[in-house]
Amino acid sequence: MRAKFLAAGLLLLSSLSAAAQTSHDGRWSVNVVTKVGKCEPSARTVVTVKDNRVAAIDADGVEAWGYIDGDNTFVGHFSQGQRVLRANGTVKGETASGPWSSNTDYCGGDWTARKID
Repeated sequence: MRAKFLAAGLLLLSSLSAAAQTSHDGRWSVNVVTKVGKCEPSARTVVTVKDNRVAAIDADGVEAWGYIDGDNTFVGHFSQGQRVLRANGTVKGETASGPWSSNTDYCGGDWTARKID
């Protein structure tokens, strides 16, 4: 009986570990919409994720940093010179969404993304 309990516990732990290590690697099409402030009303870009970390963004001169953790929470920081945009949100399968804000440009809004490959 104890061996069965131990085996079941190990099986559960291994499945939880595999779920926590879900890869979100690939290219994501991101749509940004401004709700507050005078930033551009909307913008689109592509963000590349590798090893669940932001590896690149298709925007000239923009430096990108971010990650997707084991709870499928996204955290991102994007900068261009003195301008900074911060975003966070939730990843659900091949879609993601959340709020963003820029304390340097005094604006904010929402973003959505879908995995394109």
